[in-house]
Amino acid sequence: MNTRVTLEVSLPTLHALLDYHAEQATSLTLADLADMAIREWLQRQRAADRPLDPKRLFWKTVFLPDGTRLRICSRAGPYYAEVVCGELVYEGHAVSPNQFVTASLGNVGNAWKVIYVQLPGDSDWTPALRLRHAAMAHAFRTAKRKAERTAPPADPAPV
Repeated sequence: MNTRVTLEVSLPTLHALLDYHAEQATSLTLADLADMAIREWLQRQRAADRPLDPKRLFWKTVFLPDGTRLRICSRAGPYYAEVVCGELVYEGHAVSPNQFVTASLGNVGNAWKVIYVQLPGDSDWTPALRLRHAAMAHAFRTAKRKAERTAPPADPAPV
């Protein structure tokens, strides 16, 4: 048995609920409709409050979001792989960047030197090595700033 309580709602909300009830010609009571509406609203609020947990792909220090495309050019033509749900997919299989190089070129090479990257929303292809250097430089600058903020002040010179 469900215990019922009284809950105040604004007059426009009550009119909207009455109109909906009349339009739908449902066997549900107004109380049931209001209860359903509140439960659905609570579910949406809880879902919105939950942090997103997107799948992520990091190639060493380089973040490759979903939709990123990787390309290797050779005499035989270009080869493409794409980041899907946090995995690098080449010919329907999840691979590492090194496996992508091996599968497309037939030999092991330095993946950083032969792969070009097209990030989602970009039209340009960027050498992977450039992205790696940029990520390393950013990490260095961030660490340096953090160290400067946390370093104790220098002792003043004696007078």
